Amino acid sequence: MRLKSLHHVKFQVNDLATTEKFAQDFGLITVEICPDRLIMRTNGGDSYAYVAERGDAAVFTGFAFEVESEADLEEAVRVHKASPIRTLDMPGGGKAVTLTDPNGIAVDLIHGVARIPPGEAYAPLMLNSPLNYVREGRFEPKRPLGPAKLFRIGHVGLFIPSFMATLPWYVDVLGLIPSDVYHLPGQPGIRIVGFLRLNRGEELVDHHCVALMQSRGGETACHHISFEAQDFEAQFMSHRYLESKGYELVWGVGRHPHGSHVFDVWRDPDRNRFETFTDTDRLRASDGTRVHGIHEVEMDVWSSDPPDRYFA
Repeated sequence: MRLKSLHHVKFQVNDLATTEKFAQDFGLITVEICPDRLIMRTNGGDSYAYVAERGDAAVFTGFAFEVESEADLEEAVRVHKASPIRTLDMPGGGKAVTLTDPNGIAVDLIHGVARIPPGEAYAPLMLNSPLNYVREGRFEPKRPLGPAKLFRIGHVGLFIPSFMATLPWYVDVLGLIPSDVYHLPGQPGIRIVGFLRLNRGEELVDHHCVALMQSRGGETACHHISFEAQDFEAQFMSHRYLESKGYELVWGVGRHPHGSHVFDVWRDPDRNRFETFTDTDRLRASDGTRVHGIHEVEMDVWSSDPPDRYFA
C-alpha cells in the first residue's frame, strides 16, 4: 500500500452544536451538520478533515489515510484483512476500507474523495533580519484577530498501552517510518514514544503524521489532532482570539525540538486537544531514524516548563 496523506479524524462528542462552535473558532469550516453528525473541513481544498457523531460518551473513534489507488484498498483487504471495500456516504464520494490497529483503533484507508477549490490565504509574511532585509518600501499588514486559516490536517497523536507492541503494525502494515524515537533513561531497548512519517521514497514529507505515546495508565486514546496554519504570525493571532473566547489553553505558542514545528494546543468542550502547527521539518525515506533518551527531551525550546502537562 502507498499512503498519500492523513485525510481526516473521527470523534464521538456530547453536543454537536457546542463542538461546532469551538471548531469554527479554532478555524474549521462546517460542511454539514444534522442531528447526529457534524462534518468540517479546512481552508486548503479538502472535502472534509474532521467528523463528529453525537453520542453519550466523548471518545475518539478513528482516523483515515488517503491512498494512491483502489488497488491499495484491494491489497489491504487481501493482505491485511481489512473490511470489504465500501462506498463512502460523505462529501466528495470515494471508497474506503477499515483496518484495526493492535489497540482497537479504526484506521480507514480511502481513495477517490474529490477535492474542492482551496480558500484564499493571507499575503505571505515577509520577515526582515540582519542577514536578509526583504520588506522594502511598505508596511507589513497585520493579520486579523480571529479563527486560524487552516490548510490541512497534518498529524494525529495517539496514547497507546505499549509502544513496542504497537510500532510494528504501523511500520509493517501502513509502511510508516520512525523519525524520532524516545527510550527510557539508560534503557535504549525500552522505547515509549515515537514520531512516524509517511514513506514516499525521496519525496519530502512531514516529520510525522502519527505520534505514538505510551500511556501511563495503559489507556488507548487520542492525545491530539493537528492542523497546519499559514505561519506563526497567524498562530499568535488565533491564539489571542481563542483566549478572548475563554477556551482552555494546553500549551503554546511554542516550538518542539523534534520536528521543529511551532505549535499551539487548546482543548475543545470535551477536553480533546486541538493543535495548530507551522514550519515543520520535511524528510525523505533515506533520512533515517534518530533515537533519544526521553529524559534529554524538551517539550518546548521556547519554555522551561516540564512536559508533564502536555502529556497529562
